[in-house]
Amino acid sequence: MMIENIQPLHHSSKHTTQWHHHPGGQLYWITRGMVMVETEQGQWALTPGSVGWIPPSLPHCAWMPVSAYGASLHFSAEFCGVFPSSPCVRAASPFLLLLLEKICGEGTIGESSERLAHLLQVMVDEIRCADALSSQLILPDDRRVRQIAQKILADRAYTRSQAELAKQAGLSVRTLSRLFIQQTGLTFGQWKQKAKVILSLEYLLRGEPVSLVAQLAGYENVSAFIAVFRRFMGMTPGQFYLRFGHGTNVV
Repeated sequence: MMIENIQPLHHSSKHTTQWHHHPGGQLYWITRGMVMVETEQGQWALTPGSVGWIPPSLPHCAWMPVSAYGASLHFSAEFCGVFPSSPCVRAASPFLLLLLEKICGEGTIGESSERLAHLLQVMVDEIRCADALSSQLILPDDRRVRQIAQKILADRAYTRSQAELAKQAGLSVRTLSRLFIQQTGLTFGQWKQKAKVILSLEYLLRGEPVSLVAQLAGYENVSAFIAVFRRFMGMTPGQFYLRFGHGTNVV
């Protein structure tokens, strides 16, 4: 038995799953929206065009900064040795996306048919060869600061100032700044920039023009967006699309 079950994923914004673990491994496939998955090693943003892997028995939780759609595939522990040994997010090629669509559409789950077993093996090969995505985004632990982070993640063009957000949370700007640095390793401004970059990945992976993606991220200046994107991702949005994208064209 390779695959134990396939669960449709359809959660509204702010839905949360508490810390838990599975005897087997779990593969996240997101078709729309975004899922934040957290382990003791950190947090990862899953967007369309990527897949996320959680090894067997690894404690994790998840929450949705925006509504999310996709599927969660659960694999028996004895089959998981063929997957990566640590949690990761990988870029999904167009071929892998089609494979996942086909696998999730297969009717027989449990005692895998020969056809399904073959599809699963090809899927594993694709995942193992796929490039890792730099989509880790550390979330603050403090409840008040995390609520601010959630507001930013829920609206990619969020424009309220740090002072306004601190006041809403009952914090001074200095305290908010200190907590962000202590708990995420980034200043408030850096964290907000990285969050916007990660939120933009869905649109870049779909092939939307960089000019539009920058606008959706709240940037009036495309060059400024490109510079911030390069700082966090190590490449320009156009280079990111050429490496990972599945859309039509980017300008």
